[in-house]
Amino acid sequence: MRIARQLGLSLFALAIPAVASAQSSSPRTNFENSWYWGAKGGVTSFDPSGGGRVNASSVGAEWLITRSRGALYLSVDQAFFEDVAGVYDPTVQGSVRPVDVSDWRRYGIGLYAYPLTWGNIKPYAGLGLTINVIQNADPQGTFTTPASQSQVFDDVAEQTSKVSATVTTGLQVQLGRAALFGQASAMPTRRNFLISGSSHTFVFEGGLRFNLASAIEVLK
Repeated sequence: MRIARQLGLSLFALAIPAVASAQSSSPRTNFENSWYWGAKGGVTSFDPSGGGRVNASSVGAEWLITRSRGALYLSVDQAFFEDVAGVYDPTVQGSVRPVDVSDWRRYGIGLYAYPLTWGNIKPYAGLGLTINVIQNADPQGTFTTPASQSQVFDDVAEQTSKVSATVTTGLQVQLGRAALFGQASAMPTRRNFLISGSSHTFVFEGGLRFNLASAIEVLK
């Protein structure tokens, strides 16, 4: 959790100059040099412990600050689920301590490229970072010693958050100041994370973005 908080502050600090750099006197369209606010919903596909994939529904909000062929992307969303993961514990049979886990919050930042336009359709792709935080994680069973209990709880606390590189591809359909979009993202989540049953987590989302304001200050 400490690492997640520190990286979150760093990402916010990086976002400030990126927003400030969107100062220009070029003419504005319904897409370029705009500040979009959006709402989205989707499905997060992951494997908690190697027993099979779980498809959890998710909702979120996002902000998109555009130029002519690129954009800064910020988002927060949460997937809702309940399942069982595990951490290493040599004091139990099989050396795996069951951990009840539920709800997964993600904070993301990225840079998107919009290289082409087909009518009002804009395909895009991007790279970014995602802070993953499991909201609830409770080790189950009894403990043989206070030391083993302390170690398990420390391991669970350490593995409830993870920073992952994220690759995203999508399509945005311009409808005047509004835009419909659909996108798919992939990120590695195997190492040092409670949700580690598969090498990657996949997120499929769709929603609506609305152009609320200009992202530039027009000089007159």
